[in-house]
Amino acid sequence: MSDRRGFIRQAAAGLMSLGLTARKGLAQVRPGQLMESAPGAETFIDGKRYLYFGGTGYYGLQGHPAVLKAACAALQKYGMHTATTRSGLGNSPLYEAVEKKAAEYFATDGSCYLASGYLGNAAGFQALAALGLYDVLFVDEGSHYSVVDYVCLSGKPVVSFAHGDPDDLRDKLRTRLKAGQKPLVASDGVFPTFGRIAPVPDYVKAVRPFEGSIWLDDNHGVGVLGPNGRGTYEHYGLMSGRLFFCGTMSKAFGSHGGIIPGAKDFVAALRRSHIMNGATQPTSAAAAASIEGMDMLLKRPELRTRLLANGRRLKDGLRRIGLPSEDNPFPVAAWKLKTVQEMNRVHRGLLERGIRGISIQRLTYVGTGAEGVLRAVVFSTHTDEQIDRLLSELKALV
Repeated sequence: MSDRRGFIRQAAAGLMSLGLTARKGLAQVRPGQLMESAPGAETFIDGKRYLYFGGTGYYGLQGHPAVLKAACAALQKYGMHTATTRSGLGNSPLYEAVEKKAAEYFATDGSCYLASGYLGNAAGFQALAALGLYDVLFVDEGSHYSVVDYVCLSGKPVVSFAHGDPDDLRDKLRTRLKAGQKPLVASDGVFPTFGRIAPVPDYVKAVRPFEGSIWLDDNHGVGVLGPNGRGTYEHYGLMSGRLFFCGTMSKAFGSHGGIIPGAKDFVAALRRSHIMNGATQPTSAAAAASIEGMDMLLKRPELRTRLLANGRRLKDGLRRIGLPSEDNPFPVAAWKLKTVQEMNRVHRGLLERGIRGISIQRLTYVGTGAEGVLRAVVFSTHTDEQIDRLLSELKALV
């Protein structure tokens, strides 16, 4: 027990040394924001139908009839879930089917299906450490909470580097690695506040001389980026045995649970992790819905084409009216106005015009800063007219 307490103190000290405890403030749900339908281009909130540009249901599959039908059938046959972990008697044909479909989708040897996407980083760090693939963790300081929460629990030394800055990463690698040590760089694939895609090719070049590896929290990239929707690595055309990632079923695929695809030895190490041996699996409905969601995106690539076209339309339109956005087609954009009061006014104005989801986010998410940002998300189900209406209303208000 004393060893365990020492490890916990070490992890806490590691977080303090990174300066990552600044995010300790917890987001609170404001009263009067009840979503009363599945998320989509138009969504019922607080009893009213709104044109909706929030959340991350990129294809609207959370309410798709085929996904719901698969979920209902699984509930009838298997019940809610197995009520124990898979290391005991808690396996199910559904969980194995999710992993088989994910291996097909991501073109890997296998995969592990987890209780949530948030847990993917913890399981990944544990597995990679068990395989002896790294000695020191280098983490992008703009990474998601799920990276920050678990990065120090690896039991390895942790070094932060400036957000999206490969030059700072190279400097840290040169000065903080000892002879013979191997680095693991941890980062988001897509930083979700602004829709910024990490400069992964530069990270790969930086770690190559040290026989290093890359780990991405690609929860936003999977299902969206790349010619086949396999995420950030595919977006950049990167392939290597030293590239690892986790994803989620809750966003693009319309369901719930985490997924980590990979090679046989890596998947085997994942199955031995505390996460796989200590957490109950997702519900049977979520597993069946995940299979249907992946299958749908495999068979209908036009959905992804439409989503990225909508992302480009939104961002090009924002720039035309003087609002900066990332120059990529990822379907998330965020921007700041001169004052918080101005952002509040625009937010209220959009609500009065029946547009919801353009929220002001302050310190409750990574990268917003104390003053906050206005953020919009488009889905594949948004029409050109709906996106243009948002742009027109924003232009009038700004």
